[in-house]
Amino acid sequence: MKMMHRNQSYYSKLLLFGEYSILLGSSALSVPYSHFQAELSFIREDKYTDLDQAEESNRMLRELFGYFQTGWDMAKATLNLDLLKKDLDDGLYLESGIPQSYGLGSSGAVCASLYGKYAFNAIPPSGGISPEEIADLRTVFSQMESFFHGKSSGIDPLGIYLRYPLHIASNGKPSLVGIPRNWKNDSSGIFLIDTGTAGKTNPLVNLFLEKFSPSGTISTDGNYLVDLNNSCINSLLTGEITDFWSSLATLSDFQFNNLVPMIPNGMRPLWAESLENKLFHFKICGSGGGGFLIGFAPDYHKAFAFLKEKKIPTIPVYLAG
Repeated sequence: MKMMHRNQSYYSKLLLFGEYSILLGSSALSVPYSHFQAELSFIREDKYTDLDQAEESNRMLRELFGYFQTGWDMAKATLNLDLLKKDLDDGLYLESGIPQSYGLGSSGAVCASLYGKYAFNAIPPSGGISPEEIADLRTVFSQMESFFHGKSSGIDPLGIYLRYPLHIASNGKPSLVGIPRNWKNDSSGIFLIDTGTAGKTNPLVNLFLEKFSPSGTISTDGNYLVDLNNSCINSLLTGEITDFWSSLATLSDFQFNNLVPMIPNGMRPLWAESLENKLFHFKICGSGGGGFLIGFAPDYHKAFAFLKEKKIPTIPVYLAG
């Protein structure tokens, strides 16, 4: 049985489009984000940067190992649990710079890292991976990540493991995609702003479903949100630049007015200014309520100058030019 015996670094992920609307049947688009990374390591004097954090990570991995033993039927056939147990006893932990509860896939990175190192016959990440292999990987990752969330789609660890933009169709099937270069102009950019607090997923998901899918029936506003989201993704993937920025501006306005609990109060004045000056367009990142906001700027020079004057730091995701 072939195994990948290396400590691979794994990037965080960024869901550009599809937060919440995917619960209503929209498509989604996830991209790898190398600014934050994670890799498996061992507690050694010359390696760890924070002993308490490393020991806490080791404890978490031991709890996950317990789930593999008793809560996942296919774990023994999928992972070399004997080797994993030995490494845990030797001080295995995840050295991670991915913020937790920020919508960037911190738990997905755990699953991708363990699969990459301990899976029997691991499916290697490749741009030429088949749809059947993607489906198999998603099933494995869904079962692994269920330890963290009770139920997982497997999309986060799948995208992190494959390191490639991932399009999730409205029927739920994921596929690798390329993003055309002509979606942007010479000065456009994507960036993050830290709201300064972690998000809380479960209560916000419940609020969203109560508003947009009461009794399981999608509301008129819910269908409109799905259409806006899909329009952003379709125009981005087809390189229809004018349509993309127009749909994005409308989506930002819709989220500001209809997803109020998902936007921290301290960020609402800045979001409101963006709707007026159109220097950038905000979106919720992940479940919202904290974490990051995603910003899209037609001209990032002007946007960053505006934000710098307000002393608001930005974290670049992509900058043209």
